[in-house]
Amino acid sequence: MRIRAIWALTIAALPALMLPGAVRGQAAPQPGAAKPSAVTVGFMHAIHATSEVEKTLAFYRDVFGVNAQVRDFANPNVPILTDSPGATLRVSMLNLPGQGFNFELTQFGNVERRAAQPQLFDPGAPHMKFLVRDIETVFANIRKAGAPILTTSGAPVRISTPLGEAQAIFFRDPDGYIVEAIEQPAGPDAPAGNVLGAIMGLTVRNMDETMRFWQGMLGWELVGDTEFLKDAPNLDLMGVPKGGEYRARSAVVPGSRARMVFIEFKGMPRKEFSRRVPDPGSSGIAIRVAAIHELLPKLKAQGVRVISKDGELVNWSATLRNVFVKDPNGFNIELVGEAPKAAP
Repeated sequence: MRIRAIWALTIAALPALMLPGAVRGQAAPQPGAAKPSAVTVGFMHAIHATSEVEKTLAFYRDVFGVNAQVRDFANPNVPILTDSPGATLRVSMLNLPGQGFNFELTQFGNVERRAAQPQLFDPGAPHMKFLVRDIETVFANIRKAGAPILTTSGAPVRISTPLGEAQAIFFRDPDGYIVEAIEQPAGPDAPAGNVLGAIMGLTVRNMDETMRFWQGMLGWELVGDTEFLKDAPNLDLMGVPKGGEYRARSAVVPGSRARMVFIEFKGMPRKEFSRRVPDPGSSGIAIRVAAIHELLPKLKAQGVRVISKDGELVNWSATLRNVFVKDPNGFNIELVGEAPKAAP
């Protein structure tokens, strides 16, 4: 079935997955939590590496009205987890309203960093979708901030969907990280402020390969388009070159209400975007997994790239073990699991 808007691609399975709400301004129901899978059992946060965390935090405060504190993160295992000897870390955790979506802004120090900015259609390119009640306010704020706009028309695009019409726009934050604002009618129980929710987006090289990893290895259920689409308003919205096509699938992270959308493009040159964890513009997610000591050897046996020091689990605390791996598109994933219990 051809569904015209990428954020409405799983209406039947996940009501109002990405888009605005209901027909003619009525707020659509929000999806409930997905059950934990045999592998993934929860969502922790999305990760966005910045050049200067205070500057990036101020951008999100000024554009979306969300805010947080910046603090030093002194865990001595950070250099081991990220394979960045001597690295220091400062973080700011934005607790976004809606589906329990945390957005961690990081700034690494005492380590070489190489900033980079992908195109939306580059495999591995991340983006964050903010669901907002008033897109005109966001548009005015991004123009005031001088943020680069990626949408071809340079203004919010109105798109027809199976649930009605919506407006959305793509732009960049100070690090070149790609952001989308999507207008959504607010229901009676909507949080205060302009931000109603958030969804993580990831561009993939090959959807079948991506599903083998996320669905086959991590236990996510991805649903959505199988055929490529040429919907002109969406291509304008995403700033895709003429002749481009796309298809998308999506999932609710097992054990959570957090949502993620995977998009594949064709019809234009694409370059893999794969960065080290400290590099400004780099991104990732942290998820909770079951039996991490058993999972990591299985992933390595199937060719999954491990980027933590020596390719091994990190003793993050007395009770937690974690490790960074990459998906087939070069996207960074922090797997977090419980330390094995000592024998009686």
